[in-house]
Amino acid sequence: MQTRARHLAEYALYRLFEGVMRHMPWGTALAMGELAGRAAYWLDSRHREVTLSNLRGSDLGLSESDIVRVAKDCFAHFGALAFTMPLLLFMDAGELLRRVRFRGMEVWDAAARAGKGFIGLTGHYGNWEAMALVLSASGRPLTVIGRRVGNPYLDARLRALRARFGNVAIDKDGAVKEAVQALRRGMCVGFLLDQDARSYGVFAHFLGRPASTWPTAAALALRFGLPVVPIYSRPCPDGTIMVEVEAPLAINPSGDSARDVLDATQLMSDALERRVRRHPHYWFWMHRRFKTQPANESGSKETKCTSTS
Repeated sequence: MQTRARHLAEYALYRLFEGVMRHMPWGTALAMGELAGRAAYWLDSRHREVTLSNLRGSDLGLSESDIVRVAKDCFAHFGALAFTMPLLLFMDAGELLRRVRFRGMEVWDAAARAGKGFIGLTGHYGNWEAMALVLSASGRPLTVIGRRVGNPYLDARLRALRARFGNVAIDKDGAVKEAVQALRRGMCVGFLLDQDARSYGVFAHFLGRPASTWPTAAALALRFGLPVVPIYSRPCPDGTIMVEVEAPLAINPSGDSARDVLDATQLMSDALERRVRRHPHYWFWMHRRFKTQPANESGSKETKCTSTS
């Protein structure tokens, strides 16, 4: 009963926030979000320390002052993302498309015309929520694999809004069967590759460190001979959002299935890493991406993971 009451209270607060923010001018919501994000850098010590630790452990070659600057800019970026989300979720298709620029959509369209489905590779970079929404609003719906929100009322609300233009959400638990069905319908199945996979993952090197990474995208691409198409978003100085589709990754199987999955997962991680290196403050440094580490701590690529607390 206490859990249900807490969920209802959280949901009520979200609906209040949503009701206020969805009517804000876009520029005002951006400015308020950036300000709130910079305040959160000082107020949220737990996520601040995770962010700084992740940046210090990366091989970006940043000085300590640069690390602090990137961390603050990261908080500002995700504050702006949070405050503009209610606006995006309620915009009609025309308004959404006026807020977005597209680059490389001929790659998406070519992969879709092939008719056998394809893997959409992305991560917690830029504004991935807006990216999925505007792709569907442009007539390019996709199936996205992810975890449910812990609050069931909020989860149902967000899923309904995200699916307005035809997107489909698949729960991470038992996702493979539904992903295969979506691919057989010729859809793009989107994977956020930069989540800690705990003991279920394979180790790929990412930003100079081993990172437990879900191998599902690589396994599906190899099994069905599917193209892997990197898709990213980023904010533009004028307040619009750029959605960029890159050329498919060249995956060349050797016949050794375990090695091929590991190599393909590394190839995908490298693609995301290149994007993060270009604009590091657009990546979600606040999450514990590197929580699971190899048992021997040597940094060598292994196929089994040991989860650390």
